[in-house]
Amino acid sequence: VSKGLGASLVANLFISLFWVFGIHGAQIVGAVMSPIWVSLSAQNLAAYDAGAALPNIVTQQFQEIYLQLGGSGCTLALCIAMLLFARSQQVKQLGRLAILPGLFNINEPITFGLPIVLNPIMMIPFILTPMVLSVVCYLAISWGFVPRPSGVIIPWTTPPIIGGFLIAGIRGALLQVVSIVISFFIYFPFFKVVDNQYYKQEQEFE
Repeated sequence: VSKGLGASLVANLFISLFWVFGIHGAQIVGAVMSPIWVSLSAQNLAAYDAGAALPNIVTQQFQEIYLQLGGSGCTLALCIAMLLFARSQQVKQLGRLAILPGLFNINEPITFGLPIVLNPIMMIPFILTPMVLSVVCYLAISWGFVPRPSGVIIPWTTPPIIGGFLIAGIRGALLQVVSIVISFFIYFPFFKVVDNQYYKQEQEFE
């Protein structure tokens, strides 16, 4: 049960739900799921070393490298949107501050700065995005477009593209690119609503 798509969806739902109430969801859910995911990674690594077929799709690498692009909620695409498309100076400046940590999958500047925590608009894409990516990435691997994660544990702070390449070669890197693009289009309409609110506030105070 813990190694399938359903378990990944439930885990990521709770990670995001905890975060939107200001609780570190990855730590809470990871306390339960990480030992399972790491053991599934170990099974893949043993099979890889033996030259056998890799048994698992959902592993620690699947979770950290494909579903936490920029941190919980896959917020790297949101950083990019803020940096390139914000009208509000406040949001644009936050994008500049958040992009570097975001590249290393650290997103507290956005989570608490935009904010996403207790924000009824931004919590929708924050919850939705990792669940959509769970399905997309699972199917891409299940259908053979991308190799299963090799089982080699790499740091969760490994930047996107590099992380995907290390666990699944060039196709793993391309899957991360596709995931960032999908994340961007999910976040963008919600981001624009919040950005316009800040922009109107700035105009009123000028």
